[in-house]
Amino acid sequence: MGDDDRTVQRLDLEIDEPSLSHLGWRADEIEAHLVTTTYGEWEHHQEIELCGTVRFLGEDWSDRFGGGSYAPALLLAVGRTGSPVPPQYKRLVMETVTKVSERPRHLSEKSTSWECESPLTPEEITLRITALDVEEIESDFALAPEKASVLPVEVIDESRRTGAVRLTVTTSSAHVLHDPYDSRLRVHLAGSAVFGAPEQLLAAHLAAHDWRDQDSTLENECPFDVSLPGLVVEIREEGGFLLRATEISLYGSIPVGEAGGLPARRPRWMADVGEDLHDSARPPAHVIVRIVDADDL
Repeated sequence: MGDDDRTVQRLDLEIDEPSLSHLGWRADEIEAHLVTTTYGEWEHHQEIELCGTVRFLGEDWSDRFGGGSYAPALLLAVGRTGSPVPPQYKRLVMETVTKVSERPRHLSEKSTSWECESPLTPEEITLRITALDVEEIESDFALAPEKASVLPVEVIDESRRTGAVRLTVTTSSAHVLHDPYDSRLRVHLAGSAVFGAPEQLLAAHLAAHDWRDQDSTLENECPFDVSLPGLVVEIREEGGFLLRATEISLYGSIPVGEAGGLPARRPRWMADVGEDLHDSARPPAHVIVRIVDADDL
């Protein structure tokens, strides 16, 4: 194999600066390339390589919605230009605040490769670096297959404390992804969390801890936090029979500070569910997403 059998092309990379800045991240000198290796006339193998440097500044992370000792996850979104299938997400950094604050983090990532008869051009691939307050995803540096079938998604809010904390779903989709060897269902959900007045959050806090004095005041309870609702993703066949159900705890919360102080913005969240379909006796027909209180999971 000669040198001409391998080509390297630069890819456009979007940096979601507002989201990064809210969560304390800075991106420096990041580059991405599309690497194509050709075997003969019709066989091509392609992959994406990413390298660069990022920094985390804890003092810039003003509104915090959980995560314990961990910094917000820095994410890479990988998609196909013009595709209705949402991008795949890869965690670039998931580390404690203490460790990630020590020095700049150098990134060197390589995607899984894909085989094709006609290689993709850089214009057919989208890349974006972003960060979220809360995420529960299948971290995968891969390009989704080109062929996909759409399933309908119904979102039902069954949480009881919507006045205190409510999940809004701005993106919901379900696709059966078809590659040459198998099929896989992917459900993608994203949105933000709306929270009420301090008194409403106090009522939710006391209801979730019924052993506490239910007449307690903000002055006595602050600071405290109220957990974000969770999700139950149901995959059903044509007749409504439940094939699988997956519970998703978002592990985030709305903090209420001293004297009832609240965050200045809404937290953004995202969740993914992936299911292999090779052992499914009946094909999935639709998806129901139930929003439930955290203590119901």
